[in-house]
Amino acid sequence: MRNILCIDDIESNLFVLESVLQDDKNESYNVLTALSAHAGLDILLRSKVDIILLDVMMPEVDGFLCAQMIKSNKKTKDIPIIFVTAKKDDDTIDKCYAVGGADYVNKPFNSVELLARVSFHLRFQDKTRLLEEEKKYVQNILDLQENLIIVTDGKKALNANKALLNFFGLRNFSEFQSNHVCIDSALIKEDGYFHLDSAKKNSAWIDEVVELSKKEDVLVKIKGASKESVFTLKITNFNDFYILNLTDVTKISKLSDEYERAANFDNLTQIYNRNMLHSLLNKKINSKREKEEKFVFIIIDIDFFKKVNDDYGHLVGDEVIKGVVNVVKKHTRADEIFARWGGEEFVLVVNIDIKRGLEIAENLRRRIEEVDFDVAKKITCSFGITEFMKNDTLDTLTKRADDALYEAKKSGRNKVCQG
Repeated sequence: MRNILCIDDIESNLFVLESVLQDDKNESYNVLTALSAHAGLDILLRSKVDIILLDVMMPEVDGFLCAQMIKSNKKTKDIPIIFVTAKKDDDTIDKCYAVGGADYVNKPFNSVELLARVSFHLRFQDKTRLLEEEKKYVQNILDLQENLIIVTDGKKALNANKALLNFFGLRNFSEFQSNHVCIDSALIKEDGYFHLDSAKKNSAWIDEVVELSKKEDVLVKIKGASKESVFTLKITNFNDFYILNLTDVTKISKLSDEYERAANFDNLTQIYNRNMLHSLLNKKINSKREKEEKFVFIIIDIDFFKKVNDDYGHLVGDEVIKGVVNVVKKHTRADEIFARWGGEEFVLVVNIDIKRGLEIAENLRRRIEEVDFDVAKKITCSFGITEFMKNDTLDTLTKRADDALYEAKKSGRNKVCQG
């Protein structure tokens, strides 16, 4: 049974309202009555009320002020209010809605109309409650997920789960909207990860992710409240909305990076290994051939390295290798290709012509000669250098540089020879 509260300062008006409501053949109502706003508010605080019929003209506290008090209370703010008033002017009608009224009925009222209005707002209230329950149910499902989940229209976030708010250290969804609008603004710009700068021009980033994810996992990196994490981003289109699902793969990503580094870098020196050198050099050869640009290929060999190992042991030999690498790295740019060719041999690839290449090689030879290598004392290196030519392959380039290195060692070592 529904509880209806009728508030009117005239007792006969309350009697008529009660009679009409209790005479409804389609519904069963329990009618509560109050002769003043204060009495009505008192009933509201003690009883469950489904809808309020409220008079406008009352002494002390009129219907407008009473409605404002009802709407300002957390317990009663969602109860529908229908104003029952003899006043029909536009200002009164506007004020009825302005203070939170759901509807109004003019006195003297038509019984059928009054019952219809009451029935409509009760049904509407039921539907609203059902929608709220469904929203809570959906939100509970979202909050149970460990993944970060966002619902968006493609431009701004419309909802998010607790895991996402916790990741950003936020108390509620409103804070997220204020800080980020949607997740795209939080994507870190870094090679190997999707971010806004990597999206195509004149293309919505979210649609691009949908297309990319059909072919491969889309990785994104996001900075949270306390750490940066890597996620796979999957997007599901649902009518006019998108559901973004972010799975934390930070640990897997770190392992992948470690495996990739182990496969591409020399363990002792932490510079590229021979396999990575081949891969990078083949790409460079193809690129420079198309652009008709020059670069030099330098092989560096530590002189009498076998004697170092024989005289002082392999640990000292390893320190010499690392020392030579440090000298080369110190006097070359970080974006140049520098790799361990094998044993005591290294390769340096620099985007310059042969004239400048000879100057760099000679400078490195002199710098290495000047270093004190502790136990091994003085160490020298021989250099073989050649310039890339249009028809070169990796084999022809290596052959010329190797021949030049052989000439440097044959003619006394600690020198630079051109091939």
